Amino acid sequence: MQRMGKYCSYTERSIAEVKKKLKELNVAPEDTDIVLQRLAKMGFLNEDRFATAFAGGKFRIKKWGKKRIGIEMKRKGLSDELIEKGLKQLPEADYLDTLEHLLKKKQEQIMRSGKDEKDYDTKQRNRQKLIRFALQKGYEMDLVMTRVRKLFPF
Repeated sequence: MQRMGKYCSYTERSIAEVKKKLKELNVAPEDTDIVLQRLAKMGFLNEDRFATAFAGGKFRIKKWGKKRIGIEMKRKGLSDELIEKGLKQLPEADYLDTLEHLLKKKQEQIMRSGKDEKDYDTKQRNRQKLIRFALQKGYEMDLVMTRVRKLFPF
């Protein structure tokens, strides 16, 4: 119990992560449920708190979009309700500002390549690079397209 208490107090953990750790420690399956109940009762394990912390952390630190965060939360074994609850905690204004900042930064990086920006094909390729980049980060397609058109019109 003490070891798992330390494990959970270090950072927020999901139930799936704690189960995996208990399995690695060769804890019997019937004891796993007891440990999980005690951890939850003692306040070490709270999936609502985990969902909020995970979504906020990945957004602030890694600048991920909602789609990518949702996928990673699903991998952590969270329910759809908890995923939705965690994603709702992200401030919409900050979300849009972060996307714009990422797009501008990526545009500067693309421009350093030294290609002729006046060429239509080059502009189109650069725009596609921006869109792909934002989609890989997990931002929604309609939001990305709107921001790219606004920031970098032809």
